[in-house]
Amino acid sequence: MEQPFDLQIICSTPGDVARATRGGATRIEVAGCYTAGGVTPSPGIIRHCIEATDLPVTVSLRPREGHLVYTASERDIILHDAEWSLAQGARTVLIGGLDGRLNLDLDLIETAIKQFGGEHIMVSRAIDSVRKPHEAFEHIKSWPIQSLASSAGAGNAIKGHEKLVGWQAEADFDIFASGAVLPSGAARMWSAGLSCFRASARHSAGVAHEGRWFEGELYPVDARRVEHLVRALTKAVAAEEEDDQD
Repeated sequence: MEQPFDLQIICSTPGDVARATRGGATRIEVAGCYTAGGVTPSPGIIRHCIEATDLPVTVSLRPREGHLVYTASERDIILHDAEWSLAQGARTVLIGGLDGRLNLDLDLIETAIKQFGGEHIMVSRAIDSVRKPHEAFEHIKSWPIQSLASSAGAGNAIKGHEKLVGWQAEADFDIFASGAVLPSGAARMWSAGLSCFRASARHSAGVAHEGRWFEGELYPVDARRVEHLVRALTKAVAAEEEDDQD
């Protein structure tokens, strides 16, 4: 039976994808360089991660680390990578940025919708970095996109979940609660009215050896952490169904 919720797990390798799938994820997001907040993965990573699962795959597109104000060439790179990723079998691409005034880059999103179709576009948490997230949401709430990842500007999902519930009631697309999504918070957000969640579910795997010129620690997806999220959400769903029967 299909889950009544969506749980998108952010992965960086085919191994992450396998563990997320085993843990009960319903969607996969592929992003490189987790410790830098995620950047566009390599073509090889994208292709192998798509091949590693039958779940819908979203490719996160961020051409570099650092701030989200992109140059014209960086915006072109994002759109080029989006086209390539979708051609490889990605279901959606995660896109977002800020303009020179630190507002949501609406032109970038609109261009992506025109080129690839809104059903293939998930808007990124760039909306959480603008001065007035709610005003940015008002601009996009009726747009034909597939989804939005956000904490409503609160930094983490549980702090912003009440605003997210209000946004979801107005939106024509799914809103994925994003930012430090943990089992207890996910269950609470489900009970409040949210059904889509985006999480990293990672742990430190330690350092295999000390790299002289690079960081040696790895943070793979932990199947057990994914399972804990699924279990918490499943219990919250069951409790709601029992209350409805009573």
